[in-house]
Formats: sequence, C-alpha cells, structure tokens
Amino acid sequence: MKERYDYMDWLRVMAIFSVVGIHVVAQHVTNYTKAPNVWWYGNLIDSALRVSVPIFFIISGALLLTRTKEESLRDFFKKRFSKVIIPLVIWSLIYLIYRQVMWFEDFTWKQMLKMFLTDSVFFHLWFLYTIIGLYLMTPFLQKIVQHSTKELLQYFLVSWFVLSSLAPFVNKFEGFSIALQAGLFGTYIGYFILGAYLLKYPLPKKSLPYLGVLALIGYGVTAYGTYWLTLKNGGKLDGFLYQYVSPNVVVIGIFLFVLFQQYGHVFKANKFIQRLSAASLGIYLIHPIVQLYGRRIGFDEYWVHPVLAVPLVWISIFFASFILTWIIQKIPFVKQIVP
Repeated sequence: MKERYDYMDWLRVMAIFSVVGIHVVAQHVTNYTKAPNVWWYGNLIDSALRVSVPIFFIISGALLLTRTKEESLRDFFKKRFSKVIIPLVIWSLIYLIYRQVMWFEDFTWKQMLKMFLTDSVFFHLWFLYTIIGLYLMTPFLQKIVQHSTKELLQYFLVSWFVLSSLAPFVNKFEGFSIALQAGLFGTYIGYFILGAYLLKYPLPKKSLPYLGVLALIGYGVTAYGTYWLTLKNGGKLDGFLYQYVSPNVVVIGIFLFVLFQQYGHVFKANKFIQRLSAASLGIYLIHPIVQLYGRRIGFDEYWVHPVLAVPLVWISIFFASFILTWIIQKIPFVKQIVP
C-alpha cells in the first residue's frame, strides 16, 4: 500500500492558495509609478508566494520518483496522462471559447490547433504542458533516483542549481549567456529530483534555523531586488527575481518542505484539507474564469482599497473555485476534467 504523507496535503493546499494569490495581486505590481504604496503591498505579498509552483513540483518528484513498485510504461502513462491530457484538451477548448465569446476574438481551426500546440491558449495552462514533459521523463528519472547514491544526487542538485538557477544572473547583469547548456539539469527537473532527495534523505530538524535564515534572506532579495530592478526598468515590473527557479525562491521552497516534513506530527490528516488537496488541480484550472467573472461584476482587486480588496477577493476566488471543482468532481464522466 502506498504510504500517505499528510503534510504534503497541507503543503499542496498552501501552494494552490498561493497561486491564486499571485494572480490576484498581479495587477498591483505591473507598474510602480502609478501607486508606489500599493505596488509595495502587492510586491511583498507576491514575493512571499513565489514558492507556490516549485512546491507542486517538489511534492510530485517526492511521490513519483521514490516509488519502488514496478510499473509497466503502459500502466504508468495510462494512469498519469489521463489525469493531464484530458484536462488540458478540454480546458483549452473552454478557454478558447471564452476568448471568442467574452473577448470577441476570432480563430480559425488551424489557429486554435497552433495555439494548443504552442501553449498560447491561456496564461496558466503552461503548468500542464510542463507536467506532461516531466511525466515523459519520469520513468528515466525514477531509475536515476533508485540507483544513485546520496552523493550522486547531491551532485545533480548542485549542477542544477548552478546551471539553471545561478547562470541566468550572468545574462541578466552581464549581458551574455554562458555557453554551457543545462540539458538534463534544466529548470523544473531539478525540483522533481529535489523532492525525491528530501524524501529519501530528510534534512535534520537542527537545519531548520539555518534554512529559515536563508528563506528570510531569499524573501528579502525577492522583494527588494524586484523593487530595484523595477526602478531600473522605468517603473515597469521586472520580474526576474520572481522566476520560480531563482535561487531566492529555491531556498524558500527547501525550507518550507523541510519545515512541514519535520513537523509532520502537527500537520496531521484532516478531511477538509484532503478535499482541498484533491481539488488543487481543479482550482488551478478554474480560478482564472472565477477571477475574470469577478472583474466583470466589479468584485476585483480595485473593489475597495487594495489592503481590504486583495484578501477578500483572494479568499473568495479560492473557495468559489473549490466549490465548483467539488461539484464537477461529483458528476460522472465530467469529473475527468478536474481529476
């Protein structure tokens, strides 16, 4: 029987709640010069939430890459792809229809196919394309994790951190790209392996204070660094340090996973949390429509002062998306679009 890690449900809920929050405050951080105080409010929130997507990948890697049960390729892909391909196709159609009906855009079938193949349908669907790519590599990555020593996995993670997390700073601040290509050490694969490593070789509880300090520094770098870069960019948001694989985000992700892991006895099984966790992908897919509808009726980030509007809209979108997901999950066949 597959072991259940209750703290991962709590982490997953925190991550999806944070994703919704990022999209709520996004309008407040686009331009510093319009309202500096509001921009800072949005930036401080956004900087704290950037770890959301990495947490999803860390959890997925921890669960998928440490599996010891032998599974045929056919069974593996049948089980996983049905939970990703069907939602991707159906929600791409839903958002294409939305754009045509609500935004009065017009597409030919050829254009729609191209948009689907190039991840140009809607801004948040990139996550499903990335998951599909990681699933394609998972059978290979499982073998790497199973047959690698602790030192070899550490070598992988250090290489990933240098090539995918640190190397972009050379291009950003020096204007040239290092010739070395990340290859297998690219972007989200590192988070996948990181999750497996942290589950196989848990960091000791005594490391938490040090990780906490690094996380606080990472948060400060994200918030103030984004402010500095945005000023240099004429007040228009420069989101370089918001990138999910930036070192300032990586350290926060490690800290949070280890924190929840080491205090797993606190984050015990909870039916409501489990329901939210099971609905996380559905919430992710649905929440932009809920947010856009809120804007149409005037319930948006500017509804009242942002200090009040942001948390109210954020919480409302989250739970409205959860309720819609929960309802859809009760409908036979249709439930496949929110697995």
